[in-house]
Amino acid sequence: MSEQKKSFPMLPIAHWWALRKKFKQSIPGVVTDSYLATVLEMGTNSARANVLPFLKTLAIIDEEGKTGERAKQWRDDGHYAAVCKEILKEVYPKELIEAVPDPGQNRALAERWFANKTGVGAAAVKRMAALYEVIVEADASKQPEQEKGERTKKSEQSAGKSEKKSIASPDPVAPDRRSAARNLSQPPQLPGININLEIHISADSTPDQIDTIFASMAKHLYKRG
Repeated sequence: MSEQKKSFPMLPIAHWWALRKKFKQSIPGVVTDSYLATVLEMGTNSARANVLPFLKTLAIIDEEGKTGERAKQWRDDGHYAAVCKEILKEVYPKELIEAVPDPGQNRALAERWFANKTGVGAAAVKRMAALYEVIVEADASKQPEQEKGERTKKSEQSAGKSEKKSIASPDPVAPDRRSAARNLSQPPQLPGININLEIHISADSTPDQIDTIFASMAKHLYKRG
């Protein structure tokens, strides 16, 4: 007879931390699939299949979805480690705990154990091992990626505002510098001279005489001829 395969919780780590953060703000009396869909920003069907049953397996909520003492202690940093140790003993077999006491140092070994015991695919195995690692660590100071992202985003926004303020600040010296730069780059303009000449030619002048007059003008004005 073949060994019966067993399943283990596959609650995504991001959801583990996001829910714990939400519980810190306000713990719900009952956790439903629609509640999870709202706070985790996911589909209701996905919440029903991928989150709700694992919260029940971990006893963070009971079979009816109600939160109790464990949910209250799980969200509390002072009791978080003790709750993780209780979950470890209740959910995971002694064989796994002894074989892989520190999955953070050997995640591949933990994944291989889950793969052999459950027969599920690689994606599910990775999620099982990841959750097992978080529970073994039992460290409330581990900063979730979501909160890191929020802090980084706020820092970027603050830096952007500071940069905008710096650009918008008037520089009293700047106009003088720009004027000086323009004066240096542009050559000085010399004053222009306009000469208007009026020539009176007698009506009885011959063409040769007229040509002589203009030739003389060209000679004196343009130094031609």
